[in-house]
Amino acid sequence: MSRFIYYILFLISICFVQAQNPVFVPMANVSKLPDVEFYDVLEDQQNYIWLAADIGLYRYDGKIYKKFSHPKQKANSLFQLQLDANGTLWCNNIYGQIFYVENNSLKLFHDASKLVVGQLAPFSIHENYIRLFTVTGIYDIDIVTKKITKFFDGMCISNSTINTTNYTFTINNEGDVKRHRIYKFDKNKSSKIFEIISSDNIQSPRLFAFNKAVFFTHKNKNNNVIYSINKANNLVTQLKTPTQIENEIIYSLLNFKDTYWFLTGSGAFIYKFKNDVFTFKEQLFSNESITDVQEDFNKNYWFTTLDNGVFVSPNLKIRHINLDAINAKVTAATALQNNQFVLGTNNGKLLFYKQNILTKTLKLPGKKIVGKLYFDAQKQLLIVSINASESFIVNLKTDKITDVNNRFSVAKTFSKIDNNTLFYGNYRQGILYKNPFGEFKKNSIKDSRVKASVVYNNNLFVSYIDGLFKYNTATYSSEEITYNANSLLVNAMANTTKTIWLATQHNGLLKYENDKLKPSGIKLPNNLQINAIQSQGDILWLSTDSGLFQYHTQAHQLKFLNAQDGLNTAVNDFLVLEDQIVIIQPKAFYTLPKSQELFKTFKTAKVRVEAVTINDRDTLVTNNYKLPYNFNKIGVKFNVNGFQSNQHVNYQYRVKQIDTSWQNVPLNTHFVNFNSLSSGTYTFEIKAKNVSAKKAVFASPITFEIAKPFWETYWFYSIILISIITLIWIYFRWRLQQKEAQRISEIDKILTDKKITNLRLENLRSQMNPHFIFNALNSIQDYIISNEKELASSYLVKFSRLIRMYLDYSQQNEITLEEELNALKLYLELEKVRFEDELEYKVVIDNQLKTRQIKVPSLFIQPYVENALKHGLLHKLNDRKLHIEAKIIQQNKLEITVEDNGIGREQSEKLKRPNQQHKPFATKANEERVHLYKNKLKRDIAITTNDLYDKNDVAAGTKVVITMPIH
Repeated sequence: MSRFIYYILFLISICFVQAQNPVFVPMANVSKLPDVEFYDVLEDQQNYIWLAADIGLYRYDGKIYKKFSHPKQKANSLFQLQLDANGTLWCNNIYGQIFYVENNSLKLFHDASKLVVGQLAPFSIHENYIRLFTVTGIYDIDIVTKKITKFFDGMCISNSTINTTNYTFTINNEGDVKRHRIYKFDKNKSSKIFEIISSDNIQSPRLFAFNKAVFFTHKNKNNNVIYSINKANNLVTQLKTPTQIENEIIYSLLNFKDTYWFLTGSGAFIYKFKNDVFTFKEQLFSNESITDVQEDFNKNYWFTTLDNGVFVSPNLKIRHINLDAINAKVTAATALQNNQFVLGTNNGKLLFYKQNILTKTLKLPGKKIVGKLYFDAQKQLLIVSINASESFIVNLKTDKITDVNNRFSVAKTFSKIDNNTLFYGNYRQGILYKNPFGEFKKNSIKDSRVKASVVYNNNLFVSYIDGLFKYNTATYSSEEITYNANSLLVNAMANTTKTIWLATQHNGLLKYENDKLKPSGIKLPNNLQINAIQSQGDILWLSTDSGLFQYHTQAHQLKFLNAQDGLNTAVNDFLVLEDQIVIIQPKAFYTLPKSQELFKTFKTAKVRVEAVTINDRDTLVTNNYKLPYNFNKIGVKFNVNGFQSNQHVNYQYRVKQIDTSWQNVPLNTHFVNFNSLSSGTYTFEIKAKNVSAKKAVFASPITFEIAKPFWETYWFYSIILISIITLIWIYFRWRLQQKEAQRISEIDKILTDKKITNLRLENLRSQMNPHFIFNALNSIQDYIISNEKELASSYLVKFSRLIRMYLDYSQQNEITLEEELNALKLYLELEKVRFEDELEYKVVIDNQLKTRQIKVPSLFIQPYVENALKHGLLHKLNDRKLHIEAKIIQQNKLEITVEDNGIGREQSEKLKRPNQQHKPFATKANEERVHLYKNKLKRDIAITTNDLYDKNDVAAGTKVVITMPIH
């Protein structure tokens, strides 16, 4: 059997040590950074992050970078970000311009370009003044009046301020001698606490004042020099410069808790300082020129660099070790002893680590894919299972590799039952080995694919693809453990002091204790897929696709590490060592110390309402809005400051008058829109909660009072009510008037009918005048005397018929045209006898006339015929002609013409006796009837009388034309 063993030298291991940086996120990957060169970073009281870049001052709110500039600004670059007691941000530039931020804009406080002479001057903020340290001296600038007072005369090179005390480095030239001095200025009191006399200027002098110590650094010809200043007695002590930073360019010195960070061109060097000695802890980001570091309110560390932008470490305790150098993928891992572990790769390598440092590498014969590793601590033997029909045993004392063929090939799980018995499960069966590392005995206990196993309380628990089984380790008798009478598919198992924990495929996390299976009782997120379980004492660790959980089984405390902690990966395989957790990935691994500091307590920054839009137009943000009814499309934009807050902060809102419960806002959404609010008063509330925080924070509620439209107001209702009452009153008044008019009309109609009846009777009396009756009776008498009985009888019958018609028709307002003409014909027949047959008359009826249907006023034509006979034809001696015609004319009208060839109206008037100078009685009655028909009954009847003349202009008769609508 060929065998290859080689070791990685310690010098190569150092490369891996340097690669152990904390997890970090380049801000260029989160949002578009405005620059790559940054000098300062600071978090203000509102949790904004301020960045001083080469191209200007920027503020980051968790989403975007907002640039702050001033029209009189002489240079883009700003430096020395500071906050005053009120939380106002101050900064300056190399031209001596001092700026502050107020009302969301950059204000110019003072232009001290004449004082700074083109040098970047340190400044400190005091209650009533700004103290400026320049090469021409120290000046106090009154904050209100801007009055400048020179406080100290000398070349000031560096300054550091703690509370109200300034520590200032100055240079005084006395001939060829350079007096380098450090002064302490406590308000207006000054004291010299240190002096270095040299013929040359000291290079890069810097002062750093902290609560517990003050440090002074400078560079001499050989290396960096560091002094400490005792704040109590002002004693100065030169310290031993740590070897790691002897030749580094020191940009800044910061204090975080009990450590001091030297920011250099080779990253951040972290030291403990005790008894005037710096003790090296670690170096971070050795390839970066780090200019400043800021710890924000959620303990995220912001690093600014001179040439690589800004990056943030969410958790300095979590380290990420890249394994690109091994040119392989990690496929298996197992814990050893004393915080050691081993990784197996897909090219047959075994990588051994101690305290995260690669100590050695063993190479298996051939190119093997390591599938599973198992370490027997008692025998110091490592089982290497290959994903093929091979396996090896490695003696860790001698590094000897032994090929054991397929004894442990394609392993899924190992469980040590006792010092001489090992359970081994693979893809097709579960096997017990007696003396597994020597002359072994093999016993297959079940033919089925094995998922996981654990030994607890003299029992072996094995999860197969078809169920969970419990074996007695004395007899190996088995029983299936079911849940709700169903078989279980368990993916991972682990045991704590009193419990076995089971990650199942379909039933979540279960626990088995006191021979009972039940839900775990741990409040894990819904639909959580658990990939692996490890335990140590009473602590249970769960790996999932969304991070790593820690559960204390006695205290019942659940803690969580996820992307917000920098663990931005799905966690599958991991190891639990004595002092740390190791999360395994194909090309890297994470290390997490098992300490309380690992888990941060997250907070949520204040929720800010950034903008309110009304009908899609921005408006000033206030707490109360009074709006007209048509200004009801409202949008509210809000935000919470903080690193990646858009990914880790959940928002909920409610409108009290609408919502009975809080409404969720989708992740990474920072606005709520209400498209059409009805009139009323609405109180909008918004709250935010970091997904890992315990409490939510609330913004000040905003009230929107939307007025009612005019048609919903009380005054409009009053108008409508008054209008309705008025309309009802008008309607009823109109109805009363209508009824009154109807009553009057009915009375008028009755009067009209009565008058028409009277006129008919008068007409009848006119037609039955004594002359007509006397003449008719005389005619009958003559016929009798002449013994003409038949003529007398005929005449008498006609006369009686006519009298009966007149009596019948006089009872009706209207009769048919046929009845009217029949009565007229009968009348003319009787009158013809009177004229001794010297009367020629003709009645012509249009064939289109439906005489039986057309109604005409009763006995209406006869008076005009009588006038023609009595006044026109009676006085004519011969050739008496009477023509009567009835026909249809335009517009559905009836025209009746009575035409005679008598002596005419003019001659007839002359023949009348003096007492007869008035219209005939019947004619006058008819005229009144026409008037009543026109005005009362709305029936348009017209009567026209025309005189006829011959060619010699001699009267030739009269023509009467009667027109009326066909009715």
